[in-house]
Amino acid sequence: MKQTLIAVVAVFAWLCLTPATEAATLDEVKEIVELYYYGEKPTNLHNARNVTEVVRQLDEYSVYMTPAEYSDYLNQYASAKAPAQVATLAAPHNPDNVSSNMMYGNVGYLKIKAFSAHLQEDVNAHWSRLKAAGAKRLILDLRFNGGGYVDSAEQLLGFFPRVKEAYKLQTRMGTQAGKVVPAKNQFPVDTYVLVNRYSASASEIVAVSLKDQSAANIVGETTKGKGSVQSLFELENGGALKLTTGHYTGPKGTPVQHIGVEPNIKMKSGTEHAGMHKRLVTSDLAARGYQFTKGPTGVAQSKVFNVEFTQKMNFGPAKDFNKMELVKFGSVSIQTAKKASNDKTMTIQPAKPMALGAEYMLIVHPGIAGANGLSVVKGTYTPFTVQARALVRAK
Repeated sequence: MKQTLIAVVAVFAWLCLTPATEAATLDEVKEIVELYYYGEKPTNLHNARNVTEVVRQLDEYSVYMTPAEYSDYLNQYASAKAPAQVATLAAPHNPDNVSSNMMYGNVGYLKIKAFSAHLQEDVNAHWSRLKAAGAKRLILDLRFNGGGYVDSAEQLLGFFPRVKEAYKLQTRMGTQAGKVVPAKNQFPVDTYVLVNRYSASASEIVAVSLKDQSAANIVGETTKGKGSVQSLFELENGGALKLTTGHYTGPKGTPVQHIGVEPNIKMKSGTEHAGMHKRLVTSDLAARGYQFTKGPTGVAQSKVFNVEFTQKMNFGPAKDFNKMELVKFGSVSIQTAKKASNDKTMTIQPAKPMALGAEYMLIVHPGIAGANGLSVVKGTYTPFTVQARALVRAK
């Protein structure tokens, strides 16, 4: 009987306390929204009967988290407290968040998936390795990057030598300037930053800042247009409110919200990586006096190339011959089988089938010795594309 009485009293107490607790949380949320929310003012805030009705009047990036949801959030991000500002809910630290590789022509490629914690250390480590491998130029990829911590955007901007100010942030308190976190290991001045329609939030903070200060070249598509910043407010009930508290612009006031960042160099979706690499390599070869020759389109994956000279040549052993290269744009010089078919012709064939729909380039460097003692003075470069689909043979 005693146990039953305790159970009944406990249930009765819960029923009595729950409405009061919910009312206190509702009042707390209303006050926070009233003081800090930045956006179109809610029209029926004070008449809202619960937190859900309040949130429905806000933008799509403002979210209420119950105590259980907020606890899961903190556990997921291994943080003792909420971050002050996020451009979206950032991903936890992932060692694969930043990746990099070298491409032909001493061009480094560095991709960032999200503006998560430890970004500055990760970027610094990758850029150091690229420079040690000989990188003189850099393509930074922010495509499909949905954002993350604003602090990480400030840190990334510190790698660009021409950036003096991160952004402008408009809040209920007025407009404030975002500060750059300087990095000693800086990027090249002419870095190229890839973006697309899925680049949002912190990615757009970086893109608009670079564009406003002519600190890098923005390449690709116009970005998403999510120019708002959210702050996390811990509530007395143990939950939290992620609330839009400001809109950011470029240092010169260029807006982002609902507009996006327009690139300096426009490219179709999916072509930005290889396309920008192609521009860099071909411009470098042209500056060095190489002659452009128009190449074919839709070649077979195992295309055999015949390089013919106007005089007899001293090719030497084919296995050691390195004056002719087959380069895949967005990648490196690929392995080929070379054979002198006669004293004026070198045959070049890819060791493996080339990628369908990809662009390549055949480069012939100067310095190839002729049989008469003269050498090739001017190099050539010939871009070409591989067929988009594999040929199907009829049986």
